[in-house]
Amino acid sequence: MSMHHSYSTTTYYATFEFESGDRLELAIPAQDFGYLVEGDNGRLTFQGTRFKEFIRGQGI
Repeated sequence: MSMHHSYSTTTYYATFEFESGDRLELAIPAQDFGYLVEGDNGRLTFQGTRFKEFIRGQGI
């Protein structure tokens, strides 16, 4: 008997735009992606091309 397992993964991406107008697209973990809303303002923390955190808020 042969058993085959198939797995699927979904990769989520978000594009962040900085005040300078520069844009950066990062892969976002699924648990964080659901909290992002287009037009959000806040503080993005990333290392190279690795998303670390986004804290929503005006004046951050």
